[in-house]
Amino acid sequence: MSHQALSVDTEVVLLLCGRFGGERQEPFQPLSAREYGEIAKWLNVRGLRPADLLTEAGKAQLQALHEAKLERKRVEFLLERGTAMALALERWSRGGLWVISRGDAEFPKRLKRHLKHAAPPLLYGAGKKELLDMGGLAIIGSRDASEGALDFTREVAARCAQEGLGVVSGGARGVDAAAMQGSTVSGGFTIGVLAADLLKTSVNRQSRLGLQEGRLVLVSPFYPEAGFSAGNAMGRNKYIYALSDRALVIDSALGSGGTWEGALEALAHRWVPVYVRTPGNGPGNAALVDKGGVAFTFVPGQAESLLDYFERGAASPNKVSEPTSPQQSWLSIDASSDDSAQPSAVAQSGGAAKPVVDTSAKLPERPSDVSDDGATNEGSGPLAPTNTVQLKVDNLAEPAVCVPGGSMPTTLDMYEDFLAKLSLALQGVPLSEDEVAERLVLEKGQAKVWLKKAVEAGQVEKLKKPVRYSRGRQPPLLR
Repeated sequence: MSHQALSVDTEVVLLLCGRFGGERQEPFQPLSAREYGEIAKWLNVRGLRPADLLTEAGKAQLQALHEAKLERKRVEFLLERGTAMALALERWSRGGLWVISRGDAEFPKRLKRHLKHAAPPLLYGAGKKELLDMGGLAIIGSRDASEGALDFTREVAARCAQEGLGVVSGGARGVDAAAMQGSTVSGGFTIGVLAADLLKTSVNRQSRLGLQEGRLVLVSPFYPEAGFSAGNAMGRNKYIYALSDRALVIDSALGSGGTWEGALEALAHRWVPVYVRTPGNGPGNAALVDKGGVAFTFVPGQAESLLDYFERGAASPNKVSEPTSPQQSWLSIDASSDDSAQPSAVAQSGGAAKPVVDTSAKLPERPSDVSDDGATNEGSGPLAPTNTVQLKVDNLAEPAVCVPGGSMPTTLDMYEDFLAKLSLALQGVPLSEDEVAERLVLEKGQAKVWLKKAVEAGQVEKLKKPVRYSRGRQPPLLR
């Protein structure tokens, strides 16, 4: 990685938020994720992108920075740290590290979709960036798990590898290490989300093999040379869940600890379905099921596949609607916008969803393709026609780890797909329009139109005070 390898936007975000060593002696500290969120909004309001802060016109805008509750001198100081940044990049490049920011096309779509403006400004990593969007099963558990729990973890991770499912892990000892080992040994693909020592981990022998073979990607939102901290370990939990399609808690303490807190956060936000090993050794397992987790009774040695088990599912009040097939999962991911603040192609085309799978259609031109950082996506600019449809279909043809088995249908009625997914989403409690839109990754306007159509057709029931949608006593939505 060289100084020139960074996009200009990422260079500016790194100057503002990055740590290069020695910050304790400096008069101003780098921006936190929350503070960068404020400056990102400030840039958007002015139609600016991070790179503009390096221009004279952009620097002149800093006079109004107080509107973002930031001190101008602090930002100007951080933007002048070019030498420190170049030295840090040189160290990191020797370990094969790269850096991306929220405005980069390679930034994981799942993080933006689930975390929105709470997505980290920067991600440091090693390995193939493409793996960050493969999804899969997050496997979570204690550092001090029993040997039986570790064996179970390895077996489940091995089944994931055999069925083409990625594994997402926290990269720590215990369950995390067992999950990575089980996937790697069986030839699977793994995302390791680290809370510390990214640079050191990227160069150790065990990691280098997976990195070189293109089956492992290591990623962290924290300074690559940072040592362990309990705060960072707790903070990275949401990234593990947000990068996956489903999560499995192997064992959890009751009422405290990173596994417990992370699972509660995931259940509260409903990022992905949270499965809990049942029965498990952890005293918190049963409590997590009571709080909305889904009992995981899968036996790794049985004939049923993991994919079939997940599709069969189990109803739960807090269960997030699951994709009905790996192909539909991949479609729903790539059909979403790159950022929650960015107008979608569907919205700008008057709410028509079918062009998402029409490979011959081109979407209307738009004024800009802007991320929450005020950055235009790579290869696009003002008034540039954006054929995201072809890009999405190309993504569907990525390696089998992303779309295991089968082939993607060339045509698809998106309303029927909506009904199928809505059927799963409404298995638990009734949902509002906003909740339906969020779970099914739709623009709110499109969700409203389709919900109205479903109500008029008698396929869902509209409840009032407050307005919610329920399957009620209607016939099944799947036809």
